[in-house]
Amino acid sequence: MKGLRLTIARQTVSSILDTLGDDDFFNIIAYNQEIHYVEPCLNGTLVRADRTNKDHFREHLDKLFAKGIGLLGDALTEAFTILNDFNQTGRGSVCSQAIMLVTDGATEMYDDVFEKYNWPERKVRIFPYLIGRESAFADNLKWMACANKGYFSQISTLADVQENVMRYLHVMSRPKVIDHEHDTVWTEAYVDSAVSLNDKAGPSLMTTVAMPVFSTKNETNQGILLGVVGTDIPLQELMKLIPKHMLGIHGYVFAITNNGYILTHPDLRPLYQEGQKRRKPNYSSVDLSEVEWEDKDDILRNAMVNRRTGTFSMEVMKTVDRGVSMQIKVAYCFSHRGLALAP
Repeated sequence: MKGLRLTIARQTVSSILDTLGDDDFFNIIAYNQEIHYVEPCLNGTLVRADRTNKDHFREHLDKLFAKGIGLLGDALTEAFTILNDFNQTGRGSVCSQAIMLVTDGATEMYDDVFEKYNWPERKVRIFPYLIGRESAFADNLKWMACANKGYFSQISTLADVQENVMRYLHVMSRPKVIDHEHDTVWTEAYVDSAVSLNDKAGPSLMTTVAMPVFSTKNETNQGILLGVVGTDIPLQELMKLIPKHMLGIHGYVFAITNNGYILTHPDLRPLYQEGQKRRKPNYSSVDLSEVEWEDKDDILRNAMVNRRTGTFSMEVMKTVDRGVSMQIKVAYCFSHRGLALAP
């Protein structure tokens, strides 16, 4: 896999990463005569597909080069082992699982590997992407996809990458269509420079709520994902729902996403300086533990992520008057909607 085929392979992997979000977990394995991870520090595990991790892996993709013959059987074995170990520990999304196979050919069907790790349940879908115009090995890869509830694609040019990568989403979404599962997603907070509720305040923080749109026609039992519908909501509008009468003198309200990222918090400062437009890097993925640092055991954070309702108290240091800090005991009341009151 050299020259243009290697370039197409890199772009294919990068496009697959673009389809993943903060609720997904991944890793990238390169293989020739031996198996090696694209990021050596993350052997044998999966990492969250947030923006930082995806950008980091893309940098390592540029360092890949072709050498020798690829031992695909060993690579498949390693991938199945990671997915099995990761889900058995209860980590990750414990949801759909897939192996995206980007290759320029497969000389065997590797049915012994699938029989050992994936049959008969076939919990892991296989999506082979054949790179190049040659079709000598297409039959083997098509069999892998069909035998493991996946989808086969052949990518011959860079212009074909995006369209072929997106096809796997329709396959993965079919169970949700059939079961009528319409998950609602709230994004992390982001700065929309084009929207400002107050000209003097500068760019305002927004969040987007979205959900999938499926075909309701009965002529097919496979299910069709038509697209996504969503709307942008200024966080100031969400804050209007807060019962301010429940807050004390030094009380404040904050909200987080299902991944623990801050939607709104008094200590969240996305800009380098008030009134300026220069944003801090990764301002949209600030974890609650980075600002509520007194919650050393993540009791509050984990309770909110797991959508529990209740109260929790801990001692914190707060500036109360003219820069004077004192230790006070703060009670937190949290709900399943991810909003927390700190009276």
